[in-house]
Amino acid sequence: MSVETLRDEDTHTIEYDDELNALIHTWNTFSSGETFREGANELLSVFTERDVSKLIIDTTEVKAHDEEDKQWLQEVWLPNMIDVGLAASVNVHRESVIAEMDMQETVDPLEDEPFENFMTDDMDEAREWLAEQ
Repeated sequence: MSVETLRDEDTHTIEYDDELNALIHTWNTFSSGETFREGANELLSVFTERDVSKLIIDTTEVKAHDEEDKQWLQEVWLPNMIDVGLAASVNVHRESVIAEMDMQETVDPLEDEPFENFMTDDMDEAREWLAEQ
């Protein structure tokens, strides 16, 4: 497995995994509002540049998302990601019922979107699932 770091910011890290042919976006700390949107849009930009279709988003350092950020993800960011080729994504959340519920609230309204999504609290499981997509 070879992983290349593409961006390394205080709030997030973006890596390319050549074995999965996927990006891995790790939130290093809680972010919201403009800071959150800047990090997410940077991922959109890198995703477009790399011409990949798979993504792991690691939110193990995030307890919950703000409601405005969830709405923005659902209405703006995710449709843009799908438009540029997102076919499969995994959300890795912290091992907590609250974190899992927060992620579920974020992705439930998107179940009719044309991409596959999986949620887990285990990075190995995330990698295995994405490798099969």
